[in-house]
Amino acid sequence: MRKQSLVNLLMLLLVAALGLFVWYTPDEESSHPGSPLTRLDPATVKRITISNKNGPRFVLQRGTRGWHITEPYQVAANTPRIHSLLDLLSTPQIESFALPADRLAEFGLEQPLAELTFNQTKITFGGTHPYNYGRYLRIDDQLYLTNDIFPHHALARAEEFVSHTLFPDGEEISEINTPTWRLYRQHGIWTLDPDGTGSDPEQLQEKVAAWQHTRVSKVIKAPDTPPEQQLTIRLRGSEGPIKLGVINQAPRILLINRALGLGYQLNSDALLRAPGINQ
Repeated sequence: MRKQSLVNLLMLLLVAALGLFVWYTPDEESSHPGSPLTRLDPATVKRITISNKNGPRFVLQRGTRGWHITEPYQVAANTPRIHSLLDLLSTPQIESFALPADRLAEFGLEQPLAELTFNQTKITFGGTHPYNYGRYLRIDDQLYLTNDIFPHHALARAEEFVSHTLFPDGEEISEINTPTWRLYRQHGIWTLDPDGTGSDPEQLQEKVAAWQHTRVSKVIKAPDTPPEQQLTIRLRGSEGPIKLGVINQAPRILLINRALGLGYQLNSDALLRAPGINQ
């Protein structure tokens, strides 16, 4: 290719790039780059609603005992993930413009990716910029361009915001009852039944602690598959037991809580083994 032709081609590409920039940039800039997306203080947020196409709308509610999901489940929420989500409120703007109402489709806002509402502040997720891949967000009649670091939260299902602990914080186990062994607290002492060899009290305590503090690897909607086994856990002061179905997905185990409609995935069957057996 001759030098002049190469120069002409480069000029043509530059003009095309500038055209794209103008086309995807609204006419009037109204704020300064680096400003936070909102002035909403995360500490004042009591309720978060997330709607997207990956599942039903779900609601996160802050209470006296931390964050909970209130719809479509009634269960403790994954607080660290919510704290990461709340960083969206102060993420820096790259640009901000008055929203061109006749160009919603160009910014992915005619059929938005997701809608997140923090108290009364609704943030709508649109598409990405054609060459810097920033994310377009809508708040009221304003369009913002930000770094695209929050779509995994915006597109999450409700189950992905469920706490990865099996039991509410502060609750203590008083009994573990599996098909092959039972561990219970009586007069302040942990007892294993059956216990033909006389278990080490320290091993019994370790088993209880393992159940008490385990964190599951994943939470999913409970499948329709019938469980292979059933076990129950009693918490101190609770009226009834927590019933868990067991589905073997070797090497993983899925614990099904039908009362919540959720499945909790464990990476091994260690919790199901009797105290002292390869704990």
